[in-house]
Amino acid sequence: MPVPTSSGPPEADPATATHPLVVVVGLVVGVLAVSTAAIFIRLADAPPLAVAFWRCALGAAALWPFAVRARRRSTSLDGRQRRQLAGAGLFLAAHFAAFISSLSFTTVASAAVLVTAAPLFVGIGAAVFLGEAPSRQTWIGIVVAMVGAVGVAAADFEGASGSALTGDALAFAGAALVAGYLIIGRAARRRLPVSRYAAGVYTVAAAALLVASLATGSAVLGYTAATWWAIVGLVVGPQLLGHTVFNSLLVAVPPTVIAVVVIAEPVGSTILAYLLLDEAP
Repeated sequence: MPVPTSSGPPEADPATATHPLVVVVGLVVGVLAVSTAAIFIRLADAPPLAVAFWRCALGAAALWPFAVRARRRSTSLDGRQRRQLAGAGLFLAAHFAAFISSLSFTTVASAAVLVTAAPLFVGIGAAVFLGEAPSRQTWIGIVVAMVGAVGVAAADFEGASGSALTGDALAFAGAALVAGYLIIGRAARRRLPVSRYAAGVYTVAAAALLVASLATGSAVLGYTAATWWAIVGLVVGPQLLGHTVFNSLLVAVPPTVIAVVVIAEPVGSTILAYLLLDEAP
């Protein structure tokens, strides 16, 4: 992992980015948006790596006009910032590959709960790399989240389903990978506007996922209209209103806070899966 340190003053971001009300609203909007991710992924009849590629590629395309405008008002990226963008992008690509693939093997509820075990990894990483050790109350919340994750996985163990356990393992790996993405993002966002940071990270992730898709023979074109609409929903909701909003908040709150708040995601995902996919928890 690139060492997520930073120096110098942060580049210009909207002054409201650190306002408490903006932070609260942003967290709520972000959680609601990412709660729809598993549903759109299930509705998209396309290979997991290809879905992940289009999610990042279209998200980057939507943000690049804003990133270009922000670049005119800020300095060029230095070597450290380029490494941070590359590192965060690779972690994000691996996270999406693991999480989206997990939904081919296990239920929405299991995948959504296990991937939000990220606070454990984020808490440790933030303390080691950022010097931002979680508070005692936060650690209590992290422990409770982990107990819940183990409880969900136990249901799959009882069923002795090899495919379900594979999905659980992939979702849990996704939790560890998103921790690297959030920790590097916290450091990078201290000096980069969110449009430049997110556009760069999504571009790196898209490039990595395209290579992975082509290497594994995953078709990246030729989908039905319904699948394309599901991908568009994935981009507009979880990617732009979810990940990008969280990225904007990384300059104001520690990554552990975001990781803990996102634990609410499985509630929305499970309700939607029950209503739309007939998957009862």
